[in-house]
This record gives sequence, C-alpha cells and structure tokens, in this order.
Amino acid sequence: MLKFLRQYLFYILFFLLLGCGEEGNNVKDTGSKAEDLPKTEVEVKDYIDERLVSKDRKIEKILSDFGKPLNSYPTIFQDNTTIRKNGRLYRKNLLDEPFTGTVVENFSNGTLSLSTSYYRGLPHGQQIRNYPSGQRALVVNFDYGVLSGVKSRWWESGILREEAYWSEGNFLGRRLWDRTGLLIKEEIIPRD
Repeated sequence: MLKFLRQYLFYILFFLLLGCGEEGNNVKDTGSKAEDLPKTEVEVKDYIDERLVSKDRKIEKILSDFGKPLNSYPTIFQDNTTIRKNGRLYRKNLLDEPFTGTVVENFSNGTLSLSTSYYRGLPHGQQIRNYPSGQRALVVNFDYGVLSGVKSRWWESGILREEAYWSEGNFLGRRLWDRTGLLIKEEIIPRD
C-alpha cells in the first residue's frame, strides 16, 4: 500500500512538473518553483515527509509524564466527569483536584466508544474512538491539551480515511483517502 501511494504521488508530481498551460491550469500555487519540486520517487518521499514533520514529543515521552504506568491511575466513565471554568476536567464530587487517569465511554451495546487519557485535567496521551463494531475510528495524541503529531481517522471498513499533521499546536496539513484507499486530497499549509 505504501509503495502504491509513493508511486501515485510520484506520478501526480511528475505531471504537475510537466505543466498543462495557463488556460487549463487549476492547480493551486503552493509557493514552490518547478525547480524546487522533487523529481524522483525518493525525492518525493523526502519532500512530503519534510513538510509534515512534527517537532512535538513522541507518545512514549508524553506518557512518561504520568510518573507511573497509566493503567495504575483510575479509569472512570465520561458521565462521572465535569469540566470547570478553568477548562480542566474533574471527577464529579472530587472538585478539589483535576482528574488524572483515563475517561471512557461505551456504546449502548457495551463496546468501547471512547478512551482518553488525562493528566491534571487536560487531555494528555492518546484519545481513541471506535465504531460500534469495535473497528478503530480515530487516534489522536495530546500533549497537555494540545494536538500533537498525526491525527488518524479510518473508514468503518478499516481503510485509512484521513491523516492530519500537527506540530507545536499548529496545523501543517492533511491527506484524505476515499473508501477504496485512493488518495483524493492533500492540503499542505505553507510554512514561513
């Protein structure tokens, strides 16, 4: 699949480099000059990865902030929480200290719908959403309440639907795939 995507992106960029004349050109200018664009499949991969590199901490480092294994902290249901005016999550009836642990929510059939880890009342670590079937729907990482790294979404069939790229709280861009796994859109935010 990865090889197919690389080849697909290579051919798209190849045809973009060839140009199509001014009247038929509906390609959005990303600020790159033709001589700056990659010309080989390896250069295409490096070009894409460079534009979407996150400077954020990796999930392993984020989870080390908890001080002990996350599963040693309490797990509570979403309806046992409240968010105070300071924007932090608290356990109902324990409003003296922001919640640290995992908050879960289930579908009516009992399967896990949502699991989010919190540290001192802020999303910290992974948030995972599932479809009622149990198939993964979303995985996103937070670092003290800020989106971090890659946010991934899947179609219910298990095929990747979207990857959104974040770094230091800034949106870098995203890629979208259709239900068959074909890349249909890529948005890259130019960096200054």
